[in-house]
Amino acid sequence: MRLRSLCLLAICLAIPSWAQYPGAESVRDELKPGWDSIMASDAKAWLTMLSSKEFAGRGTGQPGYQKAADFVAGKFKEWGLKPVGKDGTYFQPVPFLRTKVVEDKTYFEIEGKAIRIGAGKGLSFRSATGSGDISGDLVLLRVRGENPTLPTEEQLKGKLVIVDSPTVPAALRRLLFSADATGITVGGDGKTSEFGIRRAGSGGPSGPGRSLRTAQLTKAAYDQILKGLGKASGLKPVGENASDLTGLGAKATLKLEVTSEEFGVPNVVGAIEGSDPTLKAETVGLGAHLDHLGVTADGTIYPGADDDGSGTTALLLIARAMAKSPLKPKRTVIFMAFTGEEMGLIGSGYYTQNPIFPLDKMTCLLQMDMVGRNEEKQGDKPEENVDTIHLVGSKRISAELHQEILDANKMVNFKFEWDEEGVYTRSDHYMFAAKGVPIAFLFSGFHPDYHQPSDTIEKINFDKIISAARLFYSVAMSAANRGAMYKRDASPGGGS
Repeated sequence: MRLRSLCLLAICLAIPSWAQYPGAESVRDELKPGWDSIMASDAKAWLTMLSSKEFAGRGTGQPGYQKAADFVAGKFKEWGLKPVGKDGTYFQPVPFLRTKVVEDKTYFEIEGKAIRIGAGKGLSFRSATGSGDISGDLVLLRVRGENPTLPTEEQLKGKLVIVDSPTVPAALRRLLFSADATGITVGGDGKTSEFGIRRAGSGGPSGPGRSLRTAQLTKAAYDQILKGLGKASGLKPVGENASDLTGLGAKATLKLEVTSEEFGVPNVVGAIEGSDPTLKAETVGLGAHLDHLGVTADGTIYPGADDDGSGTTALLLIARAMAKSPLKPKRTVIFMAFTGEEMGLIGSGYYTQNPIFPLDKMTCLLQMDMVGRNEEKQGDKPEENVDTIHLVGSKRISAELHQEILDANKMVNFKFEWDEEGVYTRSDHYMFAAKGVPIAFLFSGFHPDYHQPSDTIEKINFDKIISAARLFYSVAMSAANRGAMYKRDASPGGGS
């Protein structure tokens, strides 16, 4: 009896996890070989690498990012994907400038009083657009929560903004950038960062020669500034997911001198060429962003297991499934792991300005960003979100694409939630949507570890990654083999 039980156990362990939720329909026969190849064991192995100390948070321009790019490119090569990047590689270099601050000629001045940089001197720089003075009204923006209500662009336009926040939400970074403001965060160690990077050249959302200027104050220097300006007392507490903007009644100047050099940080791009001699000129796109927040000057690593190690893992699972499946796509399928998403959708912006394949021939772009956790926010418990995921943007440009996803989901049975967090503009799919490409974005929701060093692999729901990969594998196969491209029958500004 014991031997029989052990044999049954071995058989059960050999069966791949179906990652189908209760009520799901059977997988269509032609999809089954690829579907079955998408397994949790591979997802765990690959995500362990992507979120490892060796890759050090995959910060754009940092050594860990290039290691991650080499890892993804190596998998593409192993599975026989066609290298479609520069010079026959899997890399599409995105131009950046690496800047270094000249310490003895750089300082922060408030009402004529200088705060110097360097060890123990209160101010350090994370990036800069170049040498020169940046002057403006000094304001204090205190922010609390992962999805706060923020000031308007007009309120921050051209200001020097001291940001008092445990983290700087991505939405705030974009706001500071669009307002052409300079962000001065609190909590730096007073040491000049080894380097800062910014986007160079044309293409991407920032336009030629612009970047978000950022610096850091030590807590001691911050307290000294508030005390000197008479603002240390009387500041009201800031509620959760809220912000408070206070004018400090002072003019300030950042006096900068930097050196810079141009270098490339790659998008990783591979393709499976279509099997139909005519339809292979058309494409299906799948994407995830490979970058995260990297490692800080004090050595803190942001692993980014969910954001977006989970999406990159799902991208790899789909790439292998399509490469090894007996069912061959008639259209060419492009797999894209983007750089610089956390800096403002830079890699995807560069790709859409410099497309390897014509965008008017791309029938859709399927994007995965944070697909590995159960949503956890105020009033929303993670155990209630085991089988939920957000489907974002699928109705905006093509009703046919949206219906295709609903049909494919019958084999998975996700409970779809819609764009309640307003994330339509917050990941790489948006750069394609802005060009009129039909998009769909899978996102499993926010949680307390978002943009924290605690976004680690131990908290990942691998069934959700597997389910997301199988859903978009099925959609991508349908998109690649249907008779015609999806109709572009709605405007990008339509409903979610």
